[in-house]
Amino acid sequence: MSNSIAIALIAAASFPGFFCYIYTSRLANAVATDIVTGVVGGLPVPAEYRWRLLYQRWVYYVCPAVGAAVAAAAINFKIARLAVDDGVQSIAYLFAFGFALAVVGWLLTGLSEFAYYRRVLKEATKD
Repeated sequence: MSNSIAIALIAAASFPGFFCYIYTSRLANAVATDIVTGVVGGLPVPAEYRWRLLYQRWVYYVCPAVGAAVAAAAINFKIARLAVDDGVQSIAYLFAFGFALAVVGWLLTGLSEFAYYRRVLKEATKD
């Protein structure tokens, strides 16, 4: 694969993956605030609605964030294996490593956040 094609593919794989990851992460964090505070749009909401927010919004925002990072990491890893030039390979591996770190980060923090939100909602349900 030529250097120019490899660089174009790195950009084509990385930029959409990055923006999808950032956008869905932002959406998940906004919903997380609603879940923890119990206030949506300035109005208090019942715990049942907050449970729905957790399972029907927060989870569905985290999954695309992780999926976009997995896809971008896999594509960049494949580009690195097909690239001829060592410099282009290094760049592709660097992008693949960065997206792999994002996947690991979301999996670890996402699981701990999910457990925290469940604990907060269980306490809210008791009241």
